Amino acid sequence: MFTRRAALSLASLVSLASLVLATAASAQTAASFPTKPVQVIVPYAAGGVTDILARIVALRLADKWKQPVVVDNKPGAGTVIGTAAAARAPGDGHTLLITAFGFTANQVLVPNLPYDPKALAPLSMLADSYSYLYINSAVPAHNVPELIAYAKANPGKLTFASSGNGSSPHIAAELFAWRTGIDMIHVPYKGNGPAINDLVGGQVNALFDTVATMSFVNSGKLKVLGIGSPKPIARSPNVVPISKSGVPALADFTAGGWFGMFIPASTPVDLQKKIYADVRAVLETKEVHDAILKAGLEPSIMSQADFATYLKKDLDTWGPVIRERKIRLD
Repeated sequence: MFTRRAALSLASLVSLASLVLATAASAQTAASFPTKPVQVIVPYAAGGVTDILARIVALRLADKWKQPVVVDNKPGAGTVIGTAAAARAPGDGHTLLITAFGFTANQVLVPNLPYDPKALAPLSMLADSYSYLYINSAVPAHNVPELIAYAKANPGKLTFASSGNGSSPHIAAELFAWRTGIDMIHVPYKGNGPAINDLVGGQVNALFDTVATMSFVNSGKLKVLGIGSPKPIARSPNVVPISKSGVPALADFTAGGWFGMFIPASTPVDLQKKIYADVRAVLETKEVHDAILKAGLEPSIMSQADFATYLKKDLDTWGPVIRERKIRLD
């Protein structure tokens, strides 16, 4: 007689067999990857720093995988368009996303995202970039305390440029103003280029930006007052961290951006691990390390777990700033 116990045993065997077959299929998929060109979505316009970084990594992955790795720029809606496309992609490893700070910021900035952030799994951080605080040379300040004193003595006159509403330079400026209690006027631009041009020309007073803008300091057109890193960095050893500027309210101040790779969360774990290992191997080469430095970024490699933890902390840090300062994309 076919008893209930026998039926349960049979069901358990079928379930176990299915699991074994699925695991074997996943391992086979990872071993044979990639089987066609790989698409790397970048939700920013071509020519920007995220795009440059993506092309550095894509070129070396193509060499490693013996398949084309194509960078596909999908800018618009504050990175939402490109990120949504990646979130909808099949989990076969052939679609990756390289993005930046907007991935976490948009979870607070955009009320109704057209995708679930959890549909994308963090794969690897690629680089980060601490922001420098630049001011026009005509502003009568030579350090952070002097800039704060100037702003308080001239309420409503200190203007901070940014590359756009909700951008990392904008949110860094809002955090700086919130912590120090100064009256700051935000002036958004459509990209870093116009913002830098007006900062150099004196139309605006200050800007948080990358090390690339240091060339204007060397020529005497701008002054640099500090960097948003927790400690001095090798690239700029003489630039004082803003957190060490002697202002108690800024004792834990950090500002900057990260750049990372994501993959559809439906991708089998074995395949995620294989792609992560290949990306890490590429990032650890001297050629890529030097290319990332040349692009004005700091190479940074994290495990998948550490990157996921970092992103949660990033959201916990900047979410309150966005809410408190009522930052909007429009």
